[in-house]
Amino acid sequence: MIKYNEPFRYATASGFTPGATPEDVFTISGNSITNVYVCAMGISTVQTVDNFEPWAIVKRSTPNIGGISISLQQTPFNSNGPAANATVLQYTTTAVTDGTLQGSVWAGYVMSNDQAPTNDVAGYSGVEIDFEKLYGAPIVLLSANESLGWNFNGNVKPAGLTVIAWVTWYELYKV
Repeated sequence: MIKYNEPFRYATASGFTPGATPEDVFTISGNSITNVYVCAMGISTVQTVDNFEPWAIVKRSTPNIGGISISLQQTPFNSNGPAANATVLQYTTTAVTDGTLQGSVWAGYVMSNDQAPTNDVAGYSGVEIDFEKLYGAPIVLLSANESLGWNFNGNVKPAGLTVIAWVTWYELYKV
């Protein structure tokens, strides 16, 4: 019998600056106790000058190594549930060695508004990728080696880039 581990979780990284030529900037990783079902991911950015920037969500089969990362608070939708087992990180440097790429699960251009607009709408622009609506199923992480993350593909970071990223998922105990 499959046992739910507090079905839905949310984690967010708000207002951080990635490294100079960022690759993975925000990731969720699986674990050995549960299968992690990633339902949706989002990203929102500002920078010095309005522009569309190329972002991708990539899946890796081995973990990232090194670099400076911050483990993020995981918020349960139901506060009576047990602790989550997935790991969510934001990376603030490019000194990370990326894990083995399985492939991109989404790629596109995301509008990034300027930080001090004069004649346009101020604030963060962004995108939400709902895997269940887009593909009919969540992206599944089956082990601690697997991760899913927002990736900037090593492009030079635009001046003033600040990122907010988030992820929603649920976990099922392995049987």
